[in-house]
Amino acid sequence: MSPACASRRSVLAAAAGLGLTSMAACSPDTGQPTGTPTPTSSPQSLAIVLHQDGRAQVQANLKDSNALVRALFAEAGVAVLADPSGAALTTAIATATALQAPLLITGTTLGSLVTDLRVRRLVSYATVAPSLADGVTVLPGGATPPTIEGYQPLTPTVGSAYVVTTQALEADPLREAVLAVAGAKVLTVKNPDPRSAEAAYDALSAAEPPVIAVGSAFGPAERFEARLRTRRHAEQLPGGGFLPFPDRMMVALYGHPESAALGMLGEQPAEAAVKRVKRVAAEYAALTSTPVIPAFELIATVASASPGKDGNYSRETAISVLKPWVETAIREGCYVVLDLQPGRTDFLTQAKLYEELLLLPQVGLALDPEWRLGPKEKHLAQIGHVGIAEVNAVAQWLATLVREHDLPPKVFTLHQFQTQMIRGREQLRTDLDELQFLLHVDGSGGQGAKRATWGVMREGLPKGVFLGWKNFKDEDFPMLTVAQTMAQVKPTPNFVSYQ
Repeated sequence: MSPACASRRSVLAAAAGLGLTSMAACSPDTGQPTGTPTPTSSPQSLAIVLHQDGRAQVQANLKDSNALVRALFAEAGVAVLADPSGAALTTAIATATALQAPLLITGTTLGSLVTDLRVRRLVSYATVAPSLADGVTVLPGGATPPTIEGYQPLTPTVGSAYVVTTQALEADPLREAVLAVAGAKVLTVKNPDPRSAEAAYDALSAAEPPVIAVGSAFGPAERFEARLRTRRHAEQLPGGGFLPFPDRMMVALYGHPESAALGMLGEQPAEAAVKRVKRVAAEYAALTSTPVIPAFELIATVASASPGKDGNYSRETAISVLKPWVETAIREGCYVVLDLQPGRTDFLTQAKLYEELLLLPQVGLALDPEWRLGPKEKHLAQIGHVGIAEVNAVAQWLATLVREHDLPPKVFTLHQFQTQMIRGREQLRTDLDELQFLLHVDGSGGQGAKRATWGVMREGLPKGVFLGWKNFKDEDFPMLTVAQTMAQVKPTPNFVSYQ
């Protein structure tokens, strides 16, 4: 590796802003930058560099090669100077490439850049200001690169830095020269989320070189840095990748390990349940190009007819009961969702009881408001409900757990078949990038009624929420076959469970 490559700034990530001149906030609905953009000459003009200490700033402008040099290099004892409008520009580019030294251009930022890079010898193809020459040996540029005593240029290591873009970069000889000296490799991707299944991102997983992401879809900078950290450090989900959806479809058995009456899951031991759900998942896989992953939805807390010792009308299943089922599922390549039926307590209190299991990358969480009671209510006397503040509190807690432990995003499921069950749903915190929200429509009965419920529950659904469908063995008449589920339930659900 060349001296220039060896001294590269250890930048964690950079995210670009399309036509932005400063950091942008993130819209809760779209995840896209908000605020008033300032037009620029090029959609690829700006990049926001995120440093190791977490500072984000507009630093690398792809139309300003000096800013790009600042982003990629911490120190360069030798540099080449050129006038971007001068006749010798092509020769200067060739010299910088031959010397494997960063190419600087004349301008207002030149003085501070030379100082910051600790340049001691400057091969110049432009007029050098007297103030710049202090402490710097200026070597006149010629038709061929000069011989510099003690300087041994080496071939840069390709992949020492990366530029990630969703479209081909505009031709720019200055920028291309800087990237070449830095050993930067350009990756063109379709999906701006580095947690996606796209194989091009694998290059960013092996090491932690500087990254500059070009285009507004990658921003804001903090979000891109967090996503890249997940790609680099999190454990992959069953079937590969880091995003539960839309990279896969899940097919689950629902129920409790100790009761066949609560769903298909409990009708057999864990190993047999795995075989059963894999058979069903295989039927779905034959009908779609989307990878289908088998799953368990385990009822962790069970709605109870009696108050119990704690008076909350909910029986909390011991982790020692759930854990063997969770471990079996994970070992066999299944995803697991823990379902909460809290009675008179709140969802967050119960969720925290299962933190040990939720720290596993392959385990998500489901809230079942049907079984969320008021202080004087009892199960089956009315359909329960939950306010959105409580839902958001659970989501925030779970997102923090994911972020602090470098976990892949978790499936966060909300069960619903009446609008009143989740009150204020339009205020759902879907801006939490650590979670993928799933509305699981639990309607049962005749298929006409189920499809009507499916339609009503989707009305006003916050953008970015995925959809789940339930097939009831004993409560649907008739229960849809696999082929019917795929053909008749539109849009195609991301999660199908069997109870």
